[in-house]
Amino acid sequence: MPEAVLEIVELESGEIVLRRTDSSAGSSEPFVAIKFSQEAKELVNGNTAHLGRLMISMGLQMVAKMHKEAMEAAMKEAEAAEKAAEEEDMPPPNSRLH
Repeated sequence: MPEAVLEIVELESGEIVLRRTDSSAGSSEPFVAIKFSQEAKELVNGNTAHLGRLMISMGLQMVAKMHKEAMEAAMKEAEAAEKAAEEEDMPPPNSRLH
């Protein structure tokens, strides 16, 4: 999959979105969109842009962590499979020692 450059922006509608930088003209759907209710806006004193950016940033960190853990697990599985294959190729030990 080609690498994507992402940005977190606040749209005119008030939504905070994570999107590709090349989608600013509306060429693709955002990966994530956060919309706050009026009650939520009042609870955070109108700081929805900052809160939305923090929420998306934390989500991206979690995705990166899960990806790293999945890659490490896959590498361990590959190493174990390689070791098992090497052990299968070894001749059995000679049980008739003199």
